[in-house]
Amino acid sequence: MSPDDSLNPKKGNAILQIEILFTSSKAFDPSLKEITFDKYKLKSIPTAKDSLEDTHENIMLEFKDFWKEGQIHSNPQGEGDYVISLLSLFNGMKVDFNSIKTNNVQGTLGRRRHSFLTGKMELPSDLDDLFKRLQSMDPDLLRQYLRSCNAYRAALSLVVENPTLSFFLLVTAIEAVSNKVMRSEDFRKSFREFILRYLPKSFENELGRDLLLLLLDEAYTMRCAFTHGGKEISAGTLSADRIDRYYVKHYINQREVVSPSISWFSRVVRVALLGFLRDQKITQIHESILSELAKQENIIYMKLAREIKAKSGAGYLLTTNDVELDFKEKT
Repeated sequence: MSPDDSLNPKKGNAILQIEILFTSSKAFDPSLKEITFDKYKLKSIPTAKDSLEDTHENIMLEFKDFWKEGQIHSNPQGEGDYVISLLSLFNGMKVDFNSIKTNNVQGTLGRRRHSFLTGKMELPSDLDDLFKRLQSMDPDLLRQYLRSCNAYRAALSLVVENPTLSFFLLVTAIEAVSNKVMRSEDFRKSFREFILRYLPKSFENELGRDLLLLLLDEAYTMRCAFTHGGKEISAGTLSADRIDRYYVKHYINQREVVSPSISWFSRVVRVALLGFLRDQKITQIHESILSELAKQENIIYMKLAREIKAKSGAGYLLTTNDVELDFKEKT
């Protein structure tokens, strides 16, 4: 096979040489120069480190992408992602995909920097009022609402690196509150009804109620597919984000599906959660409620292993020797 053939896989039986650079939180054994398994090879790359205790390391994953006659496309970046995820599991380490090269041609990661995450910070004009409503909320409900905020924040941080998990967390951001507020045994219904109640009518007017309901139902279906089957996000969703659409219509097993974009759905989640907060009544304001909830997060209740006698008016510093850490069977 000539070099030209390897660069034109449509001629059939081509071979593409793939190099993927990733960063691992754990280092190679110094005695090893490379590791080979199946068709894959790992090589340690010189890495700048902060100290001798720093174990993070740049690693090159190399493999060949074989094309069969008649093959019209491949996804070596996706294949490399699979291998890196397996290495993360096998070694209990954090890994980060850095770059890819095909036949000495530097590739792009194909990850869109979402424009909705950039721009100028503009705080709501009713910011003070929002905090008053927040501080008037029942502590248990407020705790759930703050968990929604944490899920939303985590979702946006993962949009580029892991859109599937990002989408899952966006649905979770609604469920954290909707399952408590709507009080229905049907979680899908609670999710849908919460959004419809607190989303401005402009969203429904823009798309029509039937399409809005289809998009919300598909969003929840994608969440269930990931939770119960580990399925990746819909290709339609990724396509919708790439071409700046609210959704894309496509087919899965000959079934017509409308997949919402992450950018549109994240806006739905944000606006619905803000709508819920604005709907709360301002009653008794607990100005220190956030401080109190934060302190409760750090409390752990344990059983003392022995009697503790502290001086009157003085505290006592507990150690692991003072509490029962191990499970004991009841006799």
